[in-house]
Amino acid sequence: MLGVSMYSLSLIVSSKGRRRWILMDVTICLPALYPLRYVVDHLEYRSPSTQSASLQAIKFFYDFWFIKHRTTFCYSFYFSGHDPAIAIHEMTDFFQYLENGRLVSFAPRALPFKHSSCMTNASRVRAVIRFIGYLIATYVSPYYRNETPKELSRYASRLNTRLLICKDEFKTLERSNQRYYSRVTQGFQSMTGDMVENVYRIVVPSSKHKNNFLNPFPSGFIQFRNYLIMRLMLNYGLRVGELLLLECVSVKASIKGDKFSLIISMPRNMTDPRIHAPSLKNEYSHRVLELDKVDYEFLMIYMQKIRKKSTTHNFIFASSQNPESPLSYNAVHLIFSEVDKVFSLNYPECKSAERFDALMKFTPHITRHTWAYLTIKKLYHLKNKRFNGSGNNLAKNSLSMGWMDEAKEALRLLGGWSIKSQMPDLYAKRFLSEQANAANIQRLLQHDSDFDCLIKELLNGD
Repeated sequence: MLGVSMYSLSLIVSSKGRRRWILMDVTICLPALYPLRYVVDHLEYRSPSTQSASLQAIKFFYDFWFIKHRTTFCYSFYFSGHDPAIAIHEMTDFFQYLENGRLVSFAPRALPFKHSSCMTNASRVRAVIRFIGYLIATYVSPYYRNETPKELSRYASRLNTRLLICKDEFKTLERSNQRYYSRVTQGFQSMTGDMVENVYRIVVPSSKHKNNFLNPFPSGFIQFRNYLIMRLMLNYGLRVGELLLLECVSVKASIKGDKFSLIISMPRNMTDPRIHAPSLKNEYSHRVLELDKVDYEFLMIYMQKIRKKSTTHNFIFASSQNPESPLSYNAVHLIFSEVDKVFSLNYPECKSAERFDALMKFTPHITRHTWAYLTIKKLYHLKNKRFNGSGNNLAKNSLSMGWMDEAKEALRLLGGWSIKSQMPDLYAKRFLSEQANAANIQRLLQHDSDFDCLIKELLNGD
């Protein structure tokens, strides 16, 4: 039977406003030792949501261990001489535990198979596997074990090999494969140039001289704020969390005043009053983006003349009802939802399921996808233009692949993706696919033209 858990997740907020999830042992009211070290050493700069998801999986593993072995994993790991092998042995049983509704059973699977839950549980197992990988890297060392460095190195290598095999067993069950399949079958879900123009037609603020009847928001402060939000997300590919973390000091001009920057970073020495406080996705999300002059001027107008002042925070975007409350995740998604309603009503052809490039739903992710695709396309063409007249076709093809690699790395830096992220490759794949399709169509047109000439000659000969 499902027992009462000995563990719970707790959110700790430091004096500087940094949020960190920890796994608490509720029986002794202390953090579980090894998950705590894992958070501090490995998850420190990951988003709170990532921390929470990882610790939730580890919590399930700790629950499973206690039910099966009648002792805590921390106790077992310590008295095993810090041997991660004891955890690797249990991954199959742990997966079955999750699949059986968190019941320990040595019988075959008791509940009906559900594909979605299977993928979720496989993802949780892989989260625990990453935790075990941390235990190998940290504790298979002379500080904790008596073997020689050479022996420890060999043992760590064997453990990592076993862990890799275990990881691959669950890889096929994860949702990632389905996600990539979905991207192919449902399109890349970014907007065309016409769609972007339509969005701007909707959100452009009303003025004294012209009222925008498409804009679903009350005129004045809210319209200008929401217009700025759309511009920043479409022009710079900002994630929602990054947008919500922007402070007035995040917008800076150069000494000469000829260049402008938008600084993406975590606020310092500020307590965030939001229940679901935004955070950066990873350490690579910290970056400086060059601002277009128009965007800089709009931001300055907004911050100096329109934005309602607050005594408790310095975030750029705040609630329209209460300036002391910074804008929330939910508020941003509601803004997009309202725009999507107007978009569907006034531009139904762009939402038609019969069109391969139709937009399913206008969301913050759509703006980021749109920015990423248009940006890598521009980056590639700029690099290609510089060397357009150089070398033979073979050399050009070789250079072309190099340009694409450079474009992907530039996109990775601009978008704040980690070095392991496959997203830049995805957008590059889309662009190259479109290039290949265009070349094929040109070939077919040329072939049709030559074929038509041949047919005419044959007919004239008759």
